[in-house]
Amino acid sequence: MTKLKITPNHRLLTLDIKDLYVNIPICETIKITKSKLLKYSDTQTTNQITALLEIILNQNYFSFQGQIYQPDNGVAMGSPISGTMAEICLQHLENTHVKHLIDSNILSFYTRYVDDILIIYDSTLTTPDNIQQYLSTIHNNIQLSLTHENNHSVNFLDLTVTRKPSHLDISIY
Repeated sequence: MTKLKITPNHRLLTLDIKDLYVNIPICETIKITKSKLLKYSDTQTTNQITALLEIILNQNYFSFQGQIYQPDNGVAMGSPISGTMAEICLQHLENTHVKHLIDSNILSFYTRYVDDILIIYDSTLTTPDNIQQYLSTIHNNIQLSLTHENNHSVNFLDLTVTRKPSHLDISIY
């Protein structure tokens, strides 16, 4: 693992994926899952697993004020499978749309925990608005809200990350 060297050109930002679970594209995520499973499993097992996923994910009901609803898209919040399906979808999007930004050093650091993203970028190569604009175009269902660093700091999860001239300080938020 390469240690990140913080320079005066580095900046911090966080992004939050708005309404993650209700915006996970079920059919697309099942196709991604099937493609990944076929690399490590036989066709029969893969087809059985994807058939079960379709049954489970298409039975997405909730009750509100005595009425029962079935949403058109997304995964059910609270369902044991929802977090896994969201992770499969987001990892696929990151591998196909974000990895090259890291490989080309436009993004010096990228990490995500569920729907919260922390990025360190080189301000001589890009801007926060360019990052947000690009990441917002990787999927129609994924909308991001951006938080710029303030006084060299951003809050990420329960931490405050502060950019110093040569390193990062991390404290409890």
